[in-house]
Amino acid sequence: MSSSSTSVSISSSSSSSPVYHPLQSLSPALPPSSSPSHSYHSPERTNMGSLHRFIKYGGWRRNSLVIIIIIITCSYTIIFRFRNSPASPSSSSFSNELVLKSHPNCTPPPGHPSHRYALMIDAGSTGSRIHVYRFSYCLPPNGPRRLSSSTSILPKLENELFFKTQPGLSSYAGRPVDAAESLRPLLQTALDGVPLEQRHCTPISVKATAGLRLLGDSQSKEILHEVLRWLRTSWPFKLAQEGAVSIMDGADEGVYAWVTINYLLKTIGPISEGETRNTTAAVMDLGGASTQIVFEPLRTKLEPGEHVYELAFGGQTHALYQHSHLGYGLMEARRAVHEMVGFAELWRRKIEWDQLASVGPLGNPCLQPQTTRKVTLVPSSHPSSSSLSTTPLVVDFVGSGGGFKACRRVVELVIGKDAVCKLKPCAFGGVYQPSFTEAFADGPIYALSYFYDRLNPLGIKESFTLAELEKLVEVICGRRADDGGAFGREITRLRAAARARKPPAALADLHLDNILAELDDRPESCLDLSFIFAILDLGYQLDHHRPIIISKKITAIELGWALGATIDLLEKTPFNDCPKP
Repeated sequence: MSSSSTSVSISSSSSSSPVYHPLQSLSPALPPSSSPSHSYHSPERTNMGSLHRFIKYGGWRRNSLVIIIIIITCSYTIIFRFRNSPASPSSSSFSNELVLKSHPNCTPPPGHPSHRYALMIDAGSTGSRIHVYRFSYCLPPNGPRRLSSSTSILPKLENELFFKTQPGLSSYAGRPVDAAESLRPLLQTALDGVPLEQRHCTPISVKATAGLRLLGDSQSKEILHEVLRWLRTSWPFKLAQEGAVSIMDGADEGVYAWVTINYLLKTIGPISEGETRNTTAAVMDLGGASTQIVFEPLRTKLEPGEHVYELAFGGQTHALYQHSHLGYGLMEARRAVHEMVGFAELWRRKIEWDQLASVGPLGNPCLQPQTTRKVTLVPSSHPSSSSLSTTPLVVDFVGSGGGFKACRRVVELVIGKDAVCKLKPCAFGGVYQPSFTEAFADGPIYALSYFYDRLNPLGIKESFTLAELEKLVEVICGRRADDGGAFGREITRLRAAARARKPPAALADLHLDNILAELDDRPESCLDLSFIFAILDLGYQLDHHRPIIISKKITAIELGWALGATIDLLEKTPFNDCPKP
């Protein structure tokens, strides 16, 4: 995919074949009509004496199905044990062969494999993750899934294996061999998930995101070259022809996430003649080092520029607005806020930069009151900072109180809403973005990654509005350890008010113990939540009463850019050497 014009020449599936849970890639799949209790029946509980008599006296001829179920049950137990043992080629091949045999009526297009596997490694700023996908190319009863202008066939996703490890590749600056070795657990997962006979034709790609972008050209290239060499010499998978191991463009990152969600929601793909196109979902992703926004304007014509992304998918063309705000991920925002507070103290006390670490704990309104945090300040690390020195300093911060209002002022300075806007209207940092409320008034909004990771543990399960989030952040930022139970009473009040609404509102599932545990583990919770609110409110300019969906998965598939990138990878990777029926 290019950042300006991309063609994913794939059509959508109308097949009615079953969608399997990710764990089924390591267990035998029974036909849809089979009883689940049979497939999970433990063989240790089987009466082997009765089974011996049953076979001896010929009962097997009348009840052969029972024997088949018992065999499958035994196989399930073996596979389950393999899944929890070290990876081995024989175990992974055995388990996946059973899955392949669970589709006896699959008819792929002539010369095309019935199933393909693909591997995508997301090398993010805070960790690396592998997605092992299995796709079906079985033709639906009503004919092939084809584009009128292409012979490409949309793969139907059947399952996914997912595994992650920490830290990210960017943590291995100057140690490229260690960086490559950090991916070994991910590749072992791939061996578990891909049958032996499919590995040589299974494409693999490693896409690094904002973490390596910020590391610098020389060190990031050193790491990527070593990862490429290691994959080529040590593992049996097929490297993509171009950019197999690379830093992904920020525009592609956001658009691939948009493809993932809308592919799973079935809002993109071919439509019948005369049929109205579906309204697509908008996607907002918050990573550690960057945030992305992608949506398809419904009523507003986009101004020309790099923010326009022409995407062809399933016979339809989508003109998307996209932008990746590098340096505005959650971890970068934390660092920038601490720097901003440090500089404020620098000027207030009229001292030199090198003296800042020796003046004692510095008050920080974005830390929970009375909590402390030791922070390394690197003033040149964020695009919004202007430093007099580049020498890192370790300083002690203490939560100074002031609540949401005080923290919000600092966060809004970091976001840079007042930056010069050359092409209006602008979101933040001087970046053009059409008015979201006007350009995308009706479709669903999905908020991914840290949006989910920070809000879900507090009790926000599916969706929320900014009005609801603002109330919760105000209470959390004002919490003090010695408040005599006032914080608990405020949480109870918010929950009761939410439950009184019909239907119950987003804060109806707030649980005081869970919130307290989350706040105790994260002294920067006020900072994180204030930044999330500011990005959605001041940055992306969402309406305060519009639902925002937070989600980790759709139909058991992990959300993010990986699936969208994998569909594109499959389209570009020949399958001539893959096993065919």
